[in-house]
Amino acid sequence: MIEYSILPLKITDKEAFLESTAEEMRVLLALIELEGKIESEDELAAITKTSKARACAALRFWQESGVISEGPQGVRITDEFEERLIAGEITERPSVEVAKSIRDNNLADMINECTALMGRADLSTTDVKKLAALYEQYKLSADYIVTLAAYLAEKDKLSVTTLVNYATKLADKEIDTTEALESYMSDKNSENESTHAFRKLFGFYERSLSKTEKALFTKWSREFGFSYEIVEEAYDIAAKNTNRFHVAYVDRLLCRWHECGCTTLLECRNQYEADKAERALKYEEQKTQKKEPKSQKKKERYGDFDVENAFLRALDRSYSQESEKPSKT
Repeated sequence: MIEYSILPLKITDKEAFLESTAEEMRVLLALIELEGKIESEDELAAITKTSKARACAALRFWQESGVISEGPQGVRITDEFEERLIAGEITERPSVEVAKSIRDNNLADMINECTALMGRADLSTTDVKKLAALYEQYKLSADYIVTLAAYLAEKDKLSVTTLVNYATKLADKEIDTTEALESYMSDKNSENESTHAFRKLFGFYERSLSKTEKALFTKWSREFGFSYEIVEEAYDIAAKNTNRFHVAYVDRLLCRWHECGCTTLLECRNQYEADKAERALKYEEQKTQKKEPKSQKKKERYGDFDVENAFLRALDRSYSQESEKPSKT
């Protein structure tokens, strides 16, 4: 049982009556007829011949206009968001303006779908304002907001705060259309599938990935665009050459193939065989050089003269000249 109180007022004192739609007036009249007591929003929707989402939107409109209050204590409407998600970028608008925007832009269905995805019966006024802010201030379409909500719900991460956080961050990255969002989600799903496959390949089951491992897995799948089969090939080569896996060794192989422009498994295999043959050739050349006898050191010559012989001849001439000098008597 849900109970509402019709607050004392003069119709002329409330702009809401001038702004209200026929549907919203039917909801108010139904509440008056039922003395403010209804079993559920579904009952109210059936009585007023409207959808549950629109009936709930009408209830919020009259609450925020100060015409009705829920329960004996009424509903407290905060003046600011419970937490400001991005300081200075998301600001709260008056409740009446938000309610009018929901009506004018047909956001009731969007809010209702998000509510259902969260598994909740209804959203608070603050939560509704947050969703409305995504539409009004970030210019995100209702389809975009519901698509993102469904994506987060699938990953068991959906809440109003999480939804707004994700939406504002993606919008800042210019992922602000439904098409761009769907492309982003597809890439993320592919990346997550690759990461799961790589974890299984390397045997990382019982521990969290390190920052380095996460960065490498993302690089291989997103930056290099390599398939699981190519990474598996590098892993097999590493295991064969080192008798154990080594992420760094695998990364060197993949970086080499990426630098050489390889995009398919066959191209990577051919490049590895070419590099292997080149290494083998260099090794044989080095072995041959080591086996060759060392050549005798050549004597230094200036022009056509042997330096050592020239030096010895000069000594001979010097001694000969000394011997030929006449002795002093």
